[in-house]
Amino acid sequence: MTKKQSNEKAKKPFYKKWWVWILAIIVVIAVSTSGDDEAATSDTNTLKEQPAKAETPKKAKPEKKEAKVAGIGEVVKVGKVEFTVNSTSTAKNVGGEYGQNAQGTYLLVNVTVKNTGNESITTDTSFFQIKAGEKTYDADSTASIYANEATDFFLQQVNPDLSATGVVVFDVSDELIANPELMLQVQTGFFGTETGLIKIAQ
Repeated sequence: MTKKQSNEKAKKPFYKKWWVWILAIIVVIAVSTSGDDEAATSDTNTLKEQPAKAETPKKAKPEKKEAKVAGIGEVVKVGKVEFTVNSTSTAKNVGGEYGQNAQGTYLLVNVTVKNTGNESITTDTSFFQIKAGEKTYDADSTASIYANEATDFFLQQVNPDLSATGVVVFDVSDELIANPELMLQVQTGFFGTETGLIKIAQ
């Protein structure tokens, strides 16, 4: 073996030298530490950039408005119609000998209907109902016609700015008539969506 060959054999490969590995370890540690610092800085900046979430104010629940209840002699406006109960009375018969007798007792409600709209309306018993608790009572259309023979109140055309007065008749029990919470519900026609209440207890 020549001297040259002996020297080449004695030389260690570059990657087997100890200081190369130490240098590599230092580089790896430095790179990883730098990456962690950048990530932490990035997270801190992100937190700084995000504006604080403003709390949405809670909306107050709207208070339920109770329907205003009118009394006898007071005007109730429903849509484009004004209703006024003028008086109440009772009877066992309407229309006389050729009229009609009540099964219970007739409650006669004298009302005025005023048209405040721009078109004519036709008065009808469907404008009126009696309310007592959860019970509803319809007007007696036949008895109402007998009670208004002199005025033709029902199915009468009422032009704008004009009014009509007549009697609405309900065939009910004496116990109902004595109810202190007896109400007349008024509405603008059979398919009316707006209603009003008038206390008619005697």
